[in-house]
Amino acid sequence: MDRFLWQVTNSNQQLVSELQASCDLTRPAALILANRGLTPSDLDDFLHPALSRLQDPFLMPGAEAAASRLWQAVREREKILIHGDYDVDGITAAVLLSRVLNENGGETEVFIPHRVDDGYGLTPESVKKTIGGSYSLLVSVDCGINSLEAVAEAENSGVDVIITDHHEPGDELPAALAVINPKLPGTPPASSGLAGVGVAFKLSHAFLKYGRQQGLGGFATDLKEYLDLVALGTVADIVPLKGENRLLVRHGLPVLASQRRPGIRALCEYADLDGKDTFSTIDIGFRLAPRLNAPGRMGKADLSLSLLNTTSMRESSRLAGAVDQANKLRQQEEEEVYQQAKQQLVESGFSSRNVIVIVHHQEWHPGVLGIVASRLLRDYHRPVIVLSREDEETYSGSARSIPGVNIVQALRSVSQSLTRWGGHAMAAGLSVPRKNLSRLQNDLTAFISRTLTADTLIPHLTLDGEIKLEELEPRFFSERAQMEPFGEGNPEPAFLCRGVSPEWSVRAGRNHTRGMLASDNGADIKFIAFNRPPETLPPPPWDLAIKPRINTFRGNSEPQVEILDLRPSSRSG
Repeated sequence: MDRFLWQVTNSNQQLVSELQASCDLTRPAALILANRGLTPSDLDDFLHPALSRLQDPFLMPGAEAAASRLWQAVREREKILIHGDYDVDGITAAVLLSRVLNENGGETEVFIPHRVDDGYGLTPESVKKTIGGSYSLLVSVDCGINSLEAVAEAENSGVDVIITDHHEPGDELPAALAVINPKLPGTPPASSGLAGVGVAFKLSHAFLKYGRQQGLGGFATDLKEYLDLVALGTVADIVPLKGENRLLVRHGLPVLASQRRPGIRALCEYADLDGKDTFSTIDIGFRLAPRLNAPGRMGKADLSLSLLNTTSMRESSRLAGAVDQANKLRQQEEEEVYQQAKQQLVESGFSSRNVIVIVHHQEWHPGVLGIVASRLLRDYHRPVIVLSREDEETYSGSARSIPGVNIVQALRSVSQSLTRWGGHAMAAGLSVPRKNLSRLQNDLTAFISRTLTADTLIPHLTLDGEIKLEELEPRFFSERAQMEPFGEGNPEPAFLCRGVSPEWSVRAGRNHTRGMLASDNGADIKFIAFNRPPETLPPPPWDLAIKPRINTFRGNSEPQVEILDLRPSSRSG
């Protein structure tokens, strides 16, 4: 069986030619942009996104009413509670909104729920725990859109509620003073994919605009200084980097790289980023976000909140050390659960005939179940459910899925076996009575088997088209840089390249290969092939699935391709 199924995008060749001719682009760049659905008239906005193109914040339903109520709270010196969430998106949203309000005379406190003790989101219990009679206004960030009972609890206690969230709303909205959610009707399309921190940014923008228009204040605050937080939360939450998300992250990455925030500067030292003058989404996704997420996973989310809030370099150093230590503990817990889950599958006789992976254990740490599920997904390319004991009678955990299997639909089909469930097509959470575990396995196996196609269980590589090695000229890499940031919704470019041979190749590390590729006409470029030692490579020439990028090592930058997959060339012989 092939390691991957290659899917080469069937580009609109007329559009590719138009982009090349009218915009003076290389063909590989034109292929990428055409596959993103862009026309020549779209390119300036895409390649040179300006903050001046941000949508009017008042166009977000509920934003102007929320801004008015916030200024009332400022004028009347009301205490404002900001109720966040324990992931990076929720924490950055809370820091952003509280700092903007405080800069303009607001009196705020932030509550971040404990993952185990308080559970997820805005709940009646978290409302009772936090309001305590001293607050008259509660603002949720990155949570609350389906918290009908919690909002009712707050309103019954005389507390006004403003909901800001980006998760899918249910059939009924909370009876809050204002509900701001980009998924609601009336939201401008460019804002529809915002993360929780993006929604907090829009509310902050609306707050400042309202204050300036009404002569109440807001004149000294520069929201551009907060774009590092927006970039962090947006990339960490893996929302599509399109529309305003892309614009905000594009401008937020340089702010993040400046490390003006003491907590960011201190954390970058632990993440080996202190010497970098430019940041990418990869730096966030693989170095900063995992560390900032770790305290929340381990039940200490206030650490990350304090780190991003502190103005003291000494305090930031102490907090960054504690955050990094929580990440090491998370890594240790994750690895233990992962290895035990793999062993459980071996002992259960798991094979390629199984269409779903379900593992469970009484004592697995709930904070790492989602990460372990993602790792098992990569290993087995099947829907995965990882569960741990919630109480004597119930197991709860995380589900992850693959293209072609909507995990929410799958859980809906077995809802009679579940206590609760919810999420998105590729990721969900669930609770199941212990007595229903075997039934859950059988019923999900039956449902998924009915929905599979022949290729569903083979991992796919989506390629932007076929190119020749010589088309990866220096100008292309300059064009590629203008297409960043890459991430969900704007994937890093990848291509098919046929009939290529290595000039030389050597082992890199324990299991990798690096070398130089060459084409028939003399073009060459360095390559790296991860987890493919030289002895496993087929005889050249090769057909390659590649990602071209600029590789920077020890201060030197040069073009390189990462080989994602390779096969004996169809042109050989």
